[in-house]
Amino acid sequence: DKLFGAIHLTCAALLFLTLAYFSLCLFRKTDPTKPPTPQKRRRNVVYALCGYAILGSILLIATFKALPGLAPFQQLTPVFWLEALAVVSFGVSWLTKGEAILADEK
Repeated sequence: DKLFGAIHLTCAALLFLTLAYFSLCLFRKTDPTKPPTPQKRRRNVVYALCGYAILGSILLIATFKALPGLAPFQQLTPVFWLEALAVVSFGVSWLTKGEAILADEK
């Protein structure tokens, strides 16, 4: 059980780090030949907030796993809620990238 738990935790961390990379790096890229529109600058803020929320979730999950003194909080299932926060954050980032949120004016 411990081995599978460690494998799951490692793979989940890699997944969320990849999603944070998308939000913080790939989604924020702009065409260097064109100035960014005001909406693009707003979208970049959303990407940054979402990416840092994902990284914060990973950090808090690691903290809960590393510190046995936080065991009383385990009944609140913090790992579940932090993973849910990370997934929702990436979802917002993804919808923003697809311009379902903060679309450029046509």
